[in-house]
Amino acid sequence: MKDGFDYLKKTADGLVVQSTQAKHAAQLETLEKLVFPTANIVFRAWHYLNHIHLFPEGQFVVTDGDTVVGMTTTIRYHLDERHTRSFAEVLDGGFLNTHKPKGEWLYGLDMGTHPQWRCRGIMRHLYDARQQTVERLNLRGQYTFGLLNGYGALKGTMQAEDYYAELMAKKRKDPTVSRQIANGFKAVRLVSGYIEDRACDNYAVLLIRENLNFKQPQGDYAMIGNPS
Repeated sequence: MKDGFDYLKKTADGLVVQSTQAKHAAQLETLEKLVFPTANIVFRAWHYLNHIHLFPEGQFVVTDGDTVVGMTTTIRYHLDERHTRSFAEVLDGGFLNTHKPKGEWLYGLDMGTHPQWRCRGIMRHLYDARQQTVERLNLRGQYTFGLLNGYGALKGTMQAEDYYAELMAKKRKDPTVSRQIANGFKAVRLVSGYIEDRACDNYAVLLIRENLNFKQPQGDYAMIGNPS
């Protein structure tokens, strides 16, 4: 791992949170299909190898022995809260060559836990690993688009805007977004057409977790506009 960003942490219940390695790629493809069965696009093993090549500091897995039971994929990117690109646009066919080496934000593209290992804090451990990368690289924070996975089954009975409003008023819980908010993310706005996935009826919520220790670059290193 370049620049000393090899991440390794053992949890109290014996799991290991670590930087993704090439040996994990095949298991990651299997886990991706299991976690996102209704998604139109999922990563394959060769995609994961490219992610490691592009941005090793932003790829993490959780293992139980030799078994991959949790994962997350990220890139560095810019953030415009008013105009957001769809998942497919950023995905680049799964290869993520849209990664911006000088991007000021960590963009979380996916996160998943094997069903048999849920309720063990895996999501929290992965978010914390991502936040450590944010702080070590002095990024502004991390963001993601939380899929409204509780809405798809209700789309015939209510509008997405009403579902989102109830969620923000804490009158409703969403199986995905509520957990992300509990892990330190702040909801910014509802986004339609972000992804092709019937579970959320293509709706997502832009979520941000800021880096409270961010230091504005000075002089020649200051970034203006959308960095590349």
